[in-house]
Amino acid sequence: MQAGQQTDEATLERARGLANEAVQTVALQLRRVRLSEPEDDQFVMRRWTDAQFFIVALRRLRRTAILASRVPSAAAPMQQAIRAFDAATSGLTKMRNVGEHVDAYALGSGYDPSVSGRDLQVGDWSDPTFSWLSVELDVDQAMAAAEALFMAVRDAAHRQTKRYCATG
Repeated sequence: MQAGQQTDEATLERARGLANEAVQTVALQLRRVRLSEPEDDQFVMRRWTDAQFFIVALRRLRRTAILASRVPSAAAPMQQAIRAFDAATSGLTKMRNVGEHVDAYALGSGYDPSVSGRDLQVGDWSDPTFSWLSVELDVDQAMAAAEALFMAVRDAAHRQTKRYCATG
C-alpha cells in the first residue's frame, strides 16, 4: 500500500460515516420542506431553498455509495444499489446539475439545452412531489431510496469488517 492510500475496510468505514451523515441530512431537509418555519413570512423562497438542499443531500449520499463501490468486494452490490437509487430518483441528476451550475444557466450557457434561464426559479411543491425543470421528484420515494442506499453502504462496511476480522 502506498503512502496516502487506505485499506478497503477504512474506505468502506469512511463511506459508511459519510453516508450516515448524508441520509440524516436528507431526512432533515425533507422535514424542513414539509413544515412551516418561523422565517417563512420573511423568506418566501425558504421551502424552495430547502428542496434544493434536499437535492444536494441526495446526490451527496449517492457519491458516498460510489466511494463504497470502489472497494472490489463491495462493487457489485453497491452498483446494484446505486442503480435502484437512480431508478427511484430519476431526474435528480438534472435537478442537481442545474442547481449546481445555476450561474451558467442564468447566462444562457448551461449544458442542457432543454433548460432556459426562465426555468431556474419556476417550480411547484405539492406534497409529496417537487416539480422543477419538467422533472418530478417524489420526496417520499426519494427518502425511501436514500434509506435503502444508506443501508447498502452500511452493510458493505459491516461485511468488510467481518471479512477483515476473520482473516486479520
